[in-house]
Amino acid sequence: MKTWMAVGVVLAALQASGTVFADDGGDGVRFVKSCKGLLRYWDGKPSETDYDAGAMGYCVGVVHGVRGTLQILGSELKDDRLRVCLPDDYIEQAGVRAVVKYLDEHPEKLTSLVVSVTMLALRSSYPCK
Repeated sequence: MKTWMAVGVVLAALQASGTVFADDGGDGVRFVKSCKGLLRYWDGKPSETDYDAGAMGYCVGVVHGVRGTLQILGSELKDDRLRVCLPDDYIEQAGVRAVVKYLDEHPEKLTSLVVSVTMLALRSSYPCK
């Protein structure tokens, strides 16, 4: 019971933090644009129109925070559908790519809170078997 209460508190905090950046109520359009700009930067193809260090930092910060939270809580969760199982060579760039891919494949999720989308994307890309 304590585990589920902790999960609820952490997820509520993450949801609240997602709305700070998305002043339009959780719209993921700005978030995915920032993540795509970050990937172009990491790939050595930056464009001045994409370059917003704060927004790119927010993107990787959300991915890092959600991934870390899922990993910490994963040891407590018994349902593998709620967990992520990352490879040993995982880097945050892979998580950002997973989010961009997920949103490209699920454009209806662009109106969801970025923390929720990030969680879904990581669970989709790194399910436990």
